[in-house]
Amino acid sequence: MELICFSDAHTAWKYWNLIEFEQRFEILSCCAEQLKAQDKQLAAMMQFHLEAARPLTSVCQELHGPTGETNELYMSGRGVSVLFLSSVDSALAAGIALLSSALITGNSVVISSNDNTFVSILKPVMTSINIPEKLIQFVSEEAGMTMLSSDIRSVGFVGNESDEKQLNRALAQRHGAIVGLVSETDMENLPVAHDPYLSLRFATERTRTINITAIGGNASLLEVGHSPH
Repeated sequence: MELICFSDAHTAWKYWNLIEFEQRFEILSCCAEQLKAQDKQLAAMMQFHLEAARPLTSVCQELHGPTGETNELYMSGRGVSVLFLSSVDSALAAGIALLSSALITGNSVVISSNDNTFVSILKPVMTSINIPEKLIQFVSEEAGMTMLSSDIRSVGFVGNESDEKQLNRALAQRHGAIVGLVSETDMENLPVAHDPYLSLRFATERTRTINITAIGGNASLLEVGHSPH
């Protein structure tokens, strides 16, 4: 079951990550607009992180090419994210913050929670907008822990410090790529949920190089400084 869930999420991620930022922004903004009917504060939280991500992750920067090539630095989604959400009222806002940041940067999300309130609010909204199938999935906490053995690329957590430590230990024991943990344990102040740079914790930098010069560029430039001229 968990392997099928991960496979579906990974397929959805590959498609979603190729979509231009502005298209993702438009789709998720529609989600935030529909969320207003359920909870205006949650909708405002989602829109805040969508707006905050634009200057951080939507711009492609051109880098100087020393041998004549074109280099572009851009942000990309990491892959499949698993979001663990505890049954706390204030956890809803933090959960929306993590979810929005993960989605806008190009990740697919598996929400692992036994909190029916969060699922009942979010699921109808997400299924009513034009998002790729299986981009967002809902599983139990037990199923979410089992998914840690899959090739997930980021983990979000909202809950108490004790559960956070257990999750961190589980991540440390897994094999494969190092997975970053983004956690919110301060249910009163929600510092992570209000962080305007939160989207960067779900994104990774990539470089695209385009070489249109003959024989790999102007190789004589690499020689400068290494021999007398």
